Amino acid sequence: MSEKECVGQLREAIDLARARVYEVGAPTPLDAMWVEGLPNPVWVKREDLGPINAYKWRGAYNAMASLSESELAGGIVAASAGNHAQGIALAARRLGAKARIYMPEPTPMVKRKAVMLHGGDHVSIKLVGDSFSEAQTAALADARESGATFIPPYDSIEVMAGQGTLADEIFTSGEGPFDRVYVAIGGGGMASAVATLLKSSWPEVKIIGVEGVDQASMKAAFDAGGPVPLEYVDVFCDGTAVTQVGELTYEICRSQLDEIMTVTNEEVSSAIKAHWDGLRVIPEPSGAMSLAGYLKQQRAGLVGEGEKVLTILCGANMDFAKLPEISRQAGINRRRDRSWQFPIPEENGSLVSLLIDLPAGVSIKDLQYGRTASDPQAPVLSLDVPEVAQDGFEHWLERHQSRALDVTGDAATRYRVIPYTPSLMKAPLFVEVEFPDRAGALLGFMKAVSPLASLCYFNYTYSGERVGRALVGLDFADDNELETHRQSIFEQAGQTVRAVKEVLIETVA
Repeated sequence: MSEKECVGQLREAIDLARARVYEVGAPTPLDAMWVEGLPNPVWVKREDLGPINAYKWRGAYNAMASLSESELAGGIVAASAGNHAQGIALAARRLGAKARIYMPEPTPMVKRKAVMLHGGDHVSIKLVGDSFSEAQTAALADARESGATFIPPYDSIEVMAGQGTLADEIFTSGEGPFDRVYVAIGGGGMASAVATLLKSSWPEVKIIGVEGVDQASMKAAFDAGGPVPLEYVDVFCDGTAVTQVGELTYEICRSQLDEIMTVTNEEVSSAIKAHWDGLRVIPEPSGAMSLAGYLKQQRAGLVGEGEKVLTILCGANMDFAKLPEISRQAGINRRRDRSWQFPIPEENGSLVSLLIDLPAGVSIKDLQYGRTASDPQAPVLSLDVPEVAQDGFEHWLERHQSRALDVTGDAATRYRVIPYTPSLMKAPLFVEVEFPDRAGALLGFMKAVSPLASLCYFNYTYSGERVGRALVGLDFADDNELETHRQSIFEQAGQTVRAVKEVLIETVA
């Protein structure tokens, strides 16, 4: 299908979608928001006020409401890391369909619970893999084998048309025309629909697509002349963490967008704070991406004086545990449960053995360890013990009570003071490890490398993302041993974690 055909078909489909989407949700408002230091307000389309606190209900419901009775009776299959899943769940309940939703295993619990809240008995969740791509592959396989209908999160005219109703509300709000509209891009569905409708309504409007620096799959497609997979996708903005954009969305965005720009996680965090200061709302990181794009261009002098600007707050479904990463400067720190020091002998694999021994259901929220001259060593573990694991943990703790020191609330624990003695390290290699934040993901790496080197440093804290990051120090007998095993360390990492890179740490006493 040509660009012109795609755009024409989408424009017609948006007109038809108006008759469907408002069966389950009302139009969302536009608010004028003042940002400190800027001369004019910016307008914000409040998709956080929709029935699932994000825009995805529109496309999911429109696509499912377009199906025949026999297609609905045959079941629905979808893949999502969060908001599309909630839209599918809402539609399944309303239309009386059954839906199986495949989600990455590290999907935050807040999003899983929201899916079940909206869908009830009409949905079931299947946790598969560590990424959206793996979940989608499993969902497509299910659809082929079962005959159920797969509803994609973005690469579908019906899905895009549903998203386009938010642009129709912008046009009919009476607040336009706007000179600039900033729109976040993940797979490109919302950007395609918004650009298509607003360009046909206000030909002079400039539509700017905004992507995360390490998520720029649409920019990569523009550069390559078609959709291409990214080797690495950062998931701080998890709602837009897409490895590859769609064929349809690429064709439409290529013809309708005026520009694509990228923003950093720090710029997104600043935009979240701006939303809080201006509207007392906390978007999820992807939900603040369009404002981040505007603020970046405004402060770079790229926005003309007096231009009327619209941004789209496209979602506000965020794990509360992520707030400290965003609001570090405000002194808002998540509450840790209990922290202990567990003495271990200074020998290869001793820390791994302790972690393997933790009872099922107990999550490590923080792990601090640095090699010192003390004997035995004393790593600090901060643990999250849910109610279902409480009995097992109490029995486990009784076995370790004689040597466990409760350091909950201690200053050194709260401020993450990790002492270590550089002179005790012979030939250290420090690596930053990124891994799926689920039980056992990092442990596989530690098991693999423990026969090759001794652990001399470990720094990890839970951030609320789908991935965890740890700074790990590995010590070898001498420089020859380090060079002998260096390649093996990175090969083992490639088999067990998402990414690993060497970090230069000065260890001279």
